[in-house]
Amino acid sequence: MSQVQQNTIIPFLRKIVVTVGAGGDLLQFVSDGTPNGLKVTCNISKTVMGIPNPSTVTLYNLSSKTRNAIQKSLSQITVEAGWENTEMHAALRGNVMSCVSERNGPDIVTKLAVLQGYNATVQAVTSKTYAEGMPVKEVVKDLGSQLPGIAVNETLLKEVQGTVGYGGWSFAGQTKDALTQLANEYGFSWTIDDEALRVVGDKAKFSGVVVLDGNEGGLINVSPILNGPMQVQTGVKIKAVYVPGVVPGATVRVRSTLSEGLDGDYRIHTSNYSLDTYSDSWTMDLESFKYM
Repeated sequence: MSQVQQNTIIPFLRKIVVTVGAGGDLLQFVSDGTPNGLKVTCNISKTVMGIPNPSTVTLYNLSSKTRNAIQKSLSQITVEAGWENTEMHAALRGNVMSCVSERNGPDIVTKLAVLQGYNATVQAVTSKTYAEGMPVKEVVKDLGSQLPGIAVNETLLKEVQGTVGYGGWSFAGQTKDALTQLANEYGFSWTIDDEALRVVGDKAKFSGVVVLDGNEGGLINVSPILNGPMQVQTGVKIKAVYVPGVVPGATVRVRSTLSEGLDGDYRIHTSNYSLDTYSDSWTMDLESFKYM
C-alpha cells in the first residue's frame, strides 16, 4: 500500500464513523481504510414494510476496556458513511440490542446487533377508536406520537390519503401492529428510519430520481423477481455501488447494459447495505415490488 502524507485528503477515500452511547458518554470509531484506521464492517437492513431485520455493525480488535465500555452503554448507535472529502451521511440510527465479542483467528471481533426504533416499538401500546371521516393522516400522526423517541414529521406523511370509513376505526394492542393494520387497509407502507416515522404511498408518483447506470458507473446488475409455477415477475432486484440517500421509499432509474428490458424507474421497498472500507464491499442490494 502506497504511503500518504499526513493531512492529505484522498479523493474517494471511503469512510465509516460509528458512534455508540447517549448523552455525554459517547464512544466513536473511525474506519477509513488506512493502516492507522480501525476495521469496521456494516450490514444494514431497511424496509418500508414495517420494522426491518436487525442490522449488524462489526468492530475489530478493540481493547478490553473499550469492549467493556460498549457493554455498559447499550443504548443508541449512529453509523455515518461517505468519503473523506465529502459530507458524511447517516446510514443507520437505532438501538443496540446486543454486543458479543469472540475471537476469529488473530482478530477479536465485536458484533453489535442494531434495530431501528426497537425501544419505541416494543414499549408503545394503543387502545383507541377514531371517528368516521377523520383523515387517515391524522390517525397516523396520532399513532406515531405514541412511539417514544420517534419524530413525526408532516413532510414524511404527505403520501397518506383518504379518511376513516363507515363505523370508524378501532385498535387495541401494540402501536406497531396498529400502523401495519392501518397501512394494509388504506394503501401505504411505513417504517422507522433515522429515528423518524416514514410513510410511502403504494401508488405514489416518482420524484427525486437517482440514476443507476451500467455504463457510467453505479449499477452492478439488475434481475427480475419471479414467483409461482408460471414464473410471474413480481419485482426486480438491483445491485449497485452504495449511494447515500437511496433508502426505501426513494426512486431509482435503472439503465442496464445487459438487461435493457428491465430499464425504468423503481420505488425501493427493501435495501441492504454492505459497507467495509478495507475491502471491495461498498454496495447496496435493493428490491422493488409490483403492486398487483
